[in-house]
Formats: sequence, structure tokens, C-alpha cells
Amino acid sequence: MKRLTRFSILLLALFAVSATAWALSARSSDASAGRQPRSMHRFWPAPMPAYPMAKEMPMSEDMVMGQARMKMAWFRTADEPLQVARFYEGIWETAGYYVTREVHPHGGKVAALDLKANLLRQVVMTREGDQTSVYVSLIMGSPSQLMSGASGDPALPMMAGAEGVTQMGSRDPLANTSVIAYLNRETLEDNVVFYQKEMAARGYQLSGDAEKLKTLAAELGTGITVLIFSREGEEVTISISPLEESQLTRVHMTRVRGKGR
Repeated sequence: MKRLTRFSILLLALFAVSATAWALSARSSDASAGRQPRSMHRFWPAPMPAYPMAKEMPMSEDMVMGQARMKMAWFRTADEPLQVARFYEGIWETAGYYVTREVHPHGGKVAALDLKANLLRQVVMTREGDQTSVYVSLIMGSPSQLMSGASGDPALPMMAGAEGVTQMGSRDPLANTSVIAYLNRETLEDNVVFYQKEMAARGYQLSGDAEKLKTLAAELGTGITVLIFSREGEEVTISISPLEESQLTRVHMTRVRGKGR
């Protein structure tokens, strides 16, 4: 059971990056439309594949995950998610990394863990019409650094008995963002009731945008409940899902405030 929990915590770190990219995707598209893209020159501190014919743009340069530094960029392509996934998967498997893949027609993700260099590379994809939006990230730090939490965000409550708490943060022209992902041993239903109560106590209103909730749930995967809360100048997206073959529930929270500094 302990081994399963440790493996689930490692997967939680991968999921945290994926869900964060999806939560920020709409803001990145809107924000980039009105300004000149920043240069990718020397953006990556370690080798990262460049997708053929794609114009990659920095999404955030000032991010942390636990105590590890993180960078993220994005691009769009007409290629289907499966084709994009095969490109990155082939390169990373050839390099000898531990690669995981979860891809479907709506998008998906490919992650590569390089334990020798303490690097986690990942691409997250979402299909929108005839275009695929791709979010590329590089996390620089050991697994223990990924799981080392900071002070947290008081606006993002956690269930009692939280395990494997992973925290991320970003401050840039796109948005000020706080992310917390963790596991607990309560049911999905108990988690939903907890967040509806706790977020209301903090002055948030639950979104009634059924179409947006349906789209987010479809992109993140089956079996995931998505709650969106808002108050003036900020939005919190919470995804909750039970983990198969365990008694654990996974929670991912993304809080986006304003347009950054």
C-alpha cells in the first residue's frame, strides 16, 4: 500500500503540470493575441525538442513547483494530438528517459522523467477545432524537491489528512498563479461538499457555466469532477478524481489572479 501511495504521489506531480496547463490555456491564447511574442533564444536551460514548423512562445519564465524551478512554453499546430505525442515520445525514449503517455482525440500528455539530470519534461495537448494547442514544460529538480512544499495559499483549502502535497506558483505578465495538488482518503462526494462549503466561506461563487465545465472535464479525462469558483479579479478551478485501484482521491486546484505584475 505504501508503494502504491508513493507511486501515486509521483503521478500527482505529472498531473499537476497537465491540469495547470489546461487551466491557463485560455488566458495564454487571449494574452498572446495582443502582444509581440517573446524570443525563445536561450529560454530552455536544458535540451528540449523543437516541434517541426511550429512557432514556440514562452508562457511563463518565473514558475516554481515545490522547490524546483519550472519553465513553460506553448505553440499551435494543425497536427493531431497523436502525431504530436509520437514526436516527443520517440525522442525521449531514444534518450533513455522514463516516458509515460496518455493521449486521446481531445488531447492528452506525454511526460519524460530524467532521473540522472533531475529533469521532468512534459507536453500537454488539447484539440480545438482544426488546431492542437501544445504546452511544453521543463521542471528542474529532484523528485524530493518537486514534493517539497512552500507556505501554500490560504485561499486554497485542503482536506484533513492531505498527502503528497505538490505546490506550484507563477508571477509573470500572463497571470499570478497558485497551484496545489494533493491526495486524500475521503470520497469524491465528500471532497465536492467540502469545497463547495469552504470556497463559499471565502467569498467565492460557484460557476454555472455548464459548457465550460463540460469542456474542461472532457479535456482532463473521464472520471474527473470540475468545479470553478470566482470572485472579483480571480478564478479558482478545482478538479477532483478518484484514483483507480486505491482508496485515494486526487485534488488539483489552480488559482489565477489578474494579469500578473
